[in-house]
Amino acid sequence: MDKNNLLAQCTAKVPEVLRYSQTLVNMDSGTDDLAGLRHEAEYLTREFSALGAEVRWLEAAHPREGSWNLAVRFKGSGKAKILILTHYDTVFPAGEAARRPFHIHDDKAYGPGVADMQTSIAMLLAGIPLLHGFMGCRDYDTLTIFCNADEETGSWGSREQIVRLASEHDITLNMELSGANGDLITVSGRGNANGILRIKGKAAHSAAEPPAGVNAGLELAYQLLQLAHLSDADKRTAVNATLGSFGTKANIIPDTAEATLNIRVADAAEFARVERDIRAIIENRLFPESRVSFEMQIAVQPYGNNPVTLDLAEKVRSLARTELGMELGYRHAIGSNDTSFSAQVCPSLDGFGPGCVAMHTADEYLPISSVAPRLYILLRTIEEICKGNMVALGKEKNQ
Repeated sequence: MDKNNLLAQCTAKVPEVLRYSQTLVNMDSGTDDLAGLRHEAEYLTREFSALGAEVRWLEAAHPREGSWNLAVRFKGSGKAKILILTHYDTVFPAGEAARRPFHIHDDKAYGPGVADMQTSIAMLLAGIPLLHGFMGCRDYDTLTIFCNADEETGSWGSREQIVRLASEHDITLNMELSGANGDLITVSGRGNANGILRIKGKAAHSAAEPPAGVNAGLELAYQLLQLAHLSDADKRTAVNATLGSFGTKANIIPDTAEATLNIRVADAAEFARVERDIRAIIENRLFPESRVSFEMQIAVQPYGNNPVTLDLAEKVRSLARTELGMELGYRHAIGSNDTSFSAQVCPSLDGFGPGCVAMHTADEYLPISSVAPRLYILLRTIEEICKGNMVALGKEKNQ
């Protein structure tokens, strides 16, 4: 196939991508807006079904009952089993679409969730016909698109479904953003955990002599100051106090206090290091009489930046360099996303969506010029997967 013709076809698809994106952006679909999510799920079901897909609605697990994830499945005539991850929830509340509808200014498209990640879904709606039609590529056994309804709050209702689907496929591609200019490929994402620091002191009247009480609020402040140095920029580890409280009345020395530490790591071993250091540090107390405890719950493991991920990334980078003259840099995601789950059981690569600036804010926008080259890279990557040039397929991967 003439690669210049494919790029021209992708460029010609941009207005259609933007029309789909406008429709999606103008639907409220905040993670907690169940009515909005259902409305968008119904729309996606109609559109993907019209392209020949079988669409299954999978009810989200606890605590996300009442929302639905979509498994959109296309059947082909080849061997490859490809999973593409998307999410259709946004961080914005109901009514935001009416307040800030989709609009374009110069090369920028605006609106709630326009780049994270409604335009990614729009690229699939416009791109699948290009894959099947102009490219004539149905050389896969299964092409599954997973549309997640709760990615923005940690995928608690979908993570098990993602792992199960990924285990059934040869490779997973995630349609998350590709940097501000659309010129990156994501090779790692940080894991995260939340730790709860609890203080037990002794209540007393605030006007009593100091020995009458043990101020849990002061102990908490002391502990947080002690723990302030745990972040390690070289290891991409971040430990930050994000929530805290103490006291119930203005005239009572508080006897309890609590704070949440949000912990982000690029290396799973850092979870153990951080927890070990915290437990050692809190042995040193401001008040010997106070009791200080710490509990940590890991929410998401880190992924990537390993030989499997880097090999996939280099193949995509080579494709972009050779065919588009485009040099893709490495992106190390500051947070976590659904690739964290697929990567546990399946070769996975992230960052196949368009560019994105100021995500999760009212200033978020999509650089429109990033759409055509990223659509090209996505479609050519799928084609190369079908040829067996990206990962081993079917029975071969187990040999």
